[in-house]
Amino acid sequence: MSGRQTRGVSAVAIVIVVAVVVVILVLVLNSGVGPDGLTAHVDHYIRMLDNRSPAAPGARPTGLAVVVDSEMKRIDALHDRLPSGIRATKHSEVGTVIVLVRSGTGIGAGFTSGLSPASLQQGSYTISAFLFDKAGNPILNHSVTKKTSMSGAGAEAEAKVEADREMLAWIESRF
Repeated sequence: MSGRQTRGVSAVAIVIVVAVVVVILVLVLNSGVGPDGLTAHVDHYIRMLDNRSPAAPGARPTGLAVVVDSEMKRIDALHDRLPSGIRATKHSEVGTVIVLVRSGTGIGAGFTSGLSPASLQQGSYTISAFLFDKAGNPILNHSVTKKTSMSGAGAEAEAKVEADREMLAWIESRF
């Protein structure tokens, strides 16, 4: 009787192992890590920014887009916010590469001195988008800058949210 229980456990164990392997494969292939995944091509997308030349007049974005963060070297959070009709889910779908460059002066940076009022403290947050076709040819670029006159991390976070929202609307309007 104990031999029968061992065979039953072995069959169940095999089924469980096979199921786990299948789930892992599905997750890897859909996560952007596989050979056709977006994540596997982030460095290639960012190199387009380093090798850019002037944009061709009248060039327009085509196909589906991928949005990457040049500083963090990853798929940007704005990519997930693109409408599904223009958002690529794998490298073979990409027609337009959007490389984002984010920068900020920091809240209160700049021209404050001594006991100047907080209202004079200024900072800014800029997000620039550089659009390329899949071959790396420049298409368009656009920047959004949000200035802040308040001190504190809340004002900087608000400026980032506003800049992201405005940039997303601009990207959507290009397609």
